[in-house]
Amino acid sequence: MRPIEIQRRRNWQQHIRENAYQVEALTDKDIRYWTEALDKPYAIQFSESEEEALADATEALWEMSCEFLDRFFTEESEGAVTTRLKTLGIPSEYHRAIANSWDREDPEDLELATRFDFATRNDALGDPSAAEMAIKLIEINGETPLLGAEMVYQWNWFCNYRSQFPSGYKALPKDAHQFNEYWEKIANRFRVLANEYDFQGRGISFLVDENLEEDSEMAMQLIQILHDEVDDEIYTQIVTLRDSYDENGEMINRGIGLDSEGYLVDAQNDRMPIIWKIYDWQNIQADMANDGSTAALVNRLEKDDLSDQVIIEPLWKQVLSNKGAMTYMWQWFGDHPNYGKYLLPTYFENDLSTEATQLAVALHIRKPIIGHEGVGVAITNSMAGEIEAKLTLGYGEEGYILQEFFELPVAELGRQRQHYMIGAWSVDGEAAGIVIRGDSSRITGRYCTIIPHIVAGAIQV
Repeated sequence: MRPIEIQRRRNWQQHIRENAYQVEALTDKDIRYWTEALDKPYAIQFSESEEEALADATEALWEMSCEFLDRFFTEESEGAVTTRLKTLGIPSEYHRAIANSWDREDPEDLELATRFDFATRNDALGDPSAAEMAIKLIEINGETPLLGAEMVYQWNWFCNYRSQFPSGYKALPKDAHQFNEYWEKIANRFRVLANEYDFQGRGISFLVDENLEEDSEMAMQLIQILHDEVDDEIYTQIVTLRDSYDENGEMINRGIGLDSEGYLVDAQNDRMPIIWKIYDWQNIQADMANDGSTAALVNRLEKDDLSDQVIIEPLWKQVLSNKGAMTYMWQWFGDHPNYGKYLLPTYFENDLSTEATQLAVALHIRKPIIGHEGVGVAITNSMAGEIEAKLTLGYGEEGYILQEFFELPVAELGRQRQHYMIGAWSVDGEAAGIVIRGDSSRITGRYCTIIPHIVAGAIQV
């Protein structure tokens, strides 16, 4: 695993406009969201053994996640599940519905995809191509796994780069490929979902936050895969959360609503049979509380059969995506022969055990239980205080976890220095590829740089 400097394509912005979603961010030189906007564009090269290690970690951690959820929702003593849900800051009104979501079998509450975020280290003093890769799970993006559009574009970059620079200066190795089966795996998963939930007969609505461009771009990428690979006649629509108005105050688009029976309705006030959402369940729950609609939604979600309005990602993903889940994973699987090596010691901040106290004294990461894109995260210890931190922006009310600090790898090219994190995709339990984000900060945040990767048997010189 190592950074390699690449050439900036002369037409890179035009190529993005013609072959990508997220074009505004990816082509903006000032945002530096795509590697070719950097002073020294680079990619990350992996060996084939490292690719295999990342795939193994991804699939093992999905197995662990399923075992974790089985255990989390097992009532080994009266009130145990409720107690655990409370520690995650999940509103009590939804506890029964969330447990039902994991336990339901017919019809099952199916998911589309999950992304595991890894910190990695190449543990070798000699030849890095022969190194054993240390892989540590930083967090799980199960409910709102963005970066699918970026996965597709890095493949388009790879193909275009090889055609422009087939040999010579900064050409990619002849045997280079990408660890990137995102398109194929998502298409296969959509086929399963389409058959299970009857996409052809019922259509699917994509719920996005209209204030976040990346939400709509992700939805459009998924719609393209669905239409190109499954059935181009499946009805799709993008539905926004809020009403929008023109400069004269006239409504130009209506956001989602909730009818009296707890069904989400679209701009035409029609119930949506199938919904894919990029909006957190926690945020939906907060919106319902503010609107006085909690009871209506809860009553519907507690039904035994929710096939008349299916929501992807399902309610049980709210537990898997919660940072507090990492504390239970460490507690239950820290010594596991297959899973433990990927986990970092993690505790709730209010844990007074000896182990948690020792971690608080040492260098660690402090994260809000509910948070996104590095918001509210700090690198700290009890002696030196905060070494590096992101603004909280209102997050942290539900509490914090402490996680052992594990240094992100660094890509250093001249005076340019970036820390990078690997996002590994799991689709239907199978590894589907990786996406890499680099940041000058050790806490990666929104619009950190998307770094493409290659896999080759030999390290490029």
